[in-house]
Formats: sequence, structure tokens, C-alpha cells
Amino acid sequence: MFNEQVKVILYANDVKKASLFWQTIGFVEISFEELDGSQVAEVAMSESSTTHLVIYDRAFIEKNDDEATEPAPALIFGSENTIDLYKKMQEAGIQLGDLTQIGEEYVFNFVDTDGNYFVVSGK
Repeated sequence: MFNEQVKVILYANDVKKASLFWQTIGFVEISFEELDGSQVAEVAMSESSTTHLVIYDRAFIEKNDDEATEPAPALIFGSENTIDLYKKMQEAGIQLGDLTQIGEEYVFNFVDTDGNYFVVSGK
């Protein structure tokens, strides 16, 4: 049986830098480890979140499994206050797309330190 835990794998050129990026926009670092000469970080929206991002060193993975680093997943994050989140990310100097309104929801995209795009959608 599946449980409610979901982990999404991301690949980064600099794991620590990627983890700090996510922390800048409000995520918490659940763990940071050195495994077999490589770094792995796990971040989540909160300590109690059931969805985590697990960040692996891209070069290490490519060296050991060249099929594992195919295109990044497309993630849409929900937000209860999309406009405030957009402003916070803007103040942090994060590359952002335009904030647009679609019906009653606001949507924008942002780019992490490795050029991966993510979407935020919400009220």
C-alpha cells in the first residue's frame, strides 16, 4: 500500500547551493548528508510536510547512472497567498516569470539555481 509520503528527485550542480535556494523561499532542510563522496539534501515546505524534494549531485548521478538525470519533473506548488510569495521571491532576487491571474487564481513560474522551472498557483 502507498502512504501519503511523496519524494521528488531533483538534480543539482551544487547540492548545498540548491538547498539554500529552497530555504530562501521558505522551505526547511530536513537533512543534508554526504553519501559515497556525494552530497544529498532533503527539503520540504515544512517539518510536517508529506512532500519532500530530494536533491542529488548531478555529476555523481551521471557518473553512476547516466539514465537517471532525464528532464526535470514539472512541479506545481500551491500557495494560500500567491502575491506575497511572489513579492518575497522577487525581493530575494529569484528569476521569476510574470504574475498572471487566471480566473480566481494567480500563477507564476520561477527558476532554481540549475535552470529548472517550477510553477506556483493559488489564491
